[in-house]
Amino acid sequence: MQGDFLKGLVSCIRRYADADDTEYFLFLSEGGGKTKTAKLSSKFLMNAGEVVDIEVKEEVVERLIPLESAEDKETLTKLVEKKAASLLKEKVYCTGIEKLDAITNKLWGKLSKAMLLLARKLVLGAPIVIRFHNDIDGASGAYALYKAIKCALGSAEEFAYEPNIFWRMHGGVTYSREDATCDTLVCNNFECSEKPLLVILDFGTTEESNAGIELMKDRFEVIWLDHHPMVEKFEGKKFEHYVNPWNFGGDSNYTAGFLTCIFAKSLADLDTKDIEVASLIGDYSEHAQPTTSSRKLAALLDLLTSDTRLIAGSKGNLTPDSIEKVVNDKKKSEELIAYAENRVSEMLDIAINSVKVYKGGYANIYVADFESMRGTDDKYPLPGRFASKLLGRIEELNKVPCILFLHFGYFISARMSKALIPKVNLLSVLDEVRKAYPDNVDSSGGHSNAASIKLKKDSMKKEVIKAIVEKLKENA
Repeated sequence: MQGDFLKGLVSCIRRYADADDTEYFLFLSEGGGKTKTAKLSSKFLMNAGEVVDIEVKEEVVERLIPLESAEDKETLTKLVEKKAASLLKEKVYCTGIEKLDAITNKLWGKLSKAMLLLARKLVLGAPIVIRFHNDIDGASGAYALYKAIKCALGSAEEFAYEPNIFWRMHGGVTYSREDATCDTLVCNNFECSEKPLLVILDFGTTEESNAGIELMKDRFEVIWLDHHPMVEKFEGKKFEHYVNPWNFGGDSNYTAGFLTCIFAKSLADLDTKDIEVASLIGDYSEHAQPTTSSRKLAALLDLLTSDTRLIAGSKGNLTPDSIEKVVNDKKKSEELIAYAENRVSEMLDIAINSVKVYKGGYANIYVADFESMRGTDDKYPLPGRFASKLLGRIEELNKVPCILFLHFGYFISARMSKALIPKVNLLSVLDEVRKAYPDNVDSSGGHSNAASIKLKKDSMKKEVIKAIVEKLKENA
């Protein structure tokens, strides 16, 4: 881009302490409808949102004339919209699994509008924060989206920059005020012609997220993809681009990772089959049709999201780029998968011999102390996911449905046989206990058969567990 005379929209500016390092992201018109998004530096002061006529030499703006014409701005704005729309695939992606495809067809219109917003932010070079839950489901969705963005931008000559995307693996089920503050601080280094974008994958559909939502709602445009049951007082469902299969006749079996794969395929035509199935495996969806390769990917994602120390330089934050590097290293990935499988097998053997069991009317209720099973230096497996695996082993040994409570520190993880869902409202039971112990229980929530309680302090943990068991014995 040497000696080019171009008209452009200053879409985004990244400021640094050293003014000489300031980066300008411009959506440029090269005449005849040709466009490009580029990262440039400038000898002149530029402002986000203004239209300029510039001369560029070696990625530096050498000459600048601000343009005041409303017609120029309108022309460039329309080119932004046209370019964003051109990135999208119009065909609805179907898997051949009838129940999933029926839901996909219902939510496709809303999902494609959300992708149009993401495409627009990519065209403008705007900052994008993507938070994903730290489990197989959340990580699989993030991985698919990462691959789609990489594919779409890498195959287009019109993009001469690396997108301003900040990936954040999220360790809880709530989007808190602290999370909102962190995301805002990340974007404070930018000045944009439009708001930055926040993408939330596979978490946050809780009343406790409202405080974070209140803090960030005016700062960001938001895309929120989740599959957790809807909560009446949850404010996030008011966002235009909040997409949840529960609103389209589906349920949690249509996982957030699967939803994000469908979302990603509206941007790039890439093979996400193993990623989709890994997501379904990870959240124990009834639609999962495991293959050898998808099982291995699920096991790998389970391990990597549990213990980021396994990836050099991760500093506690696992990114999709790091995932891809491990996936592409066949030798390392096979070693990690073998370790994960052996580790889980050993833990299950220990757990089965240490659980306490209580008899209900037509279900057995089990309680297990996770901290007594896992070494203090070990991070794998994480308790919530191990609870699901342990319930599976317990079900194999029982002729009746089962409920499991696995406690660790300030948390109690609950898992219940799906056969009990029509008879036992697990979320309601946990909510009743939360209200009965307001000084001890901080929050509760999750799925109809996989939920958790967070304690304010663990001094009354035994009493809280006893109260839960007693209530369940009445119903189960």
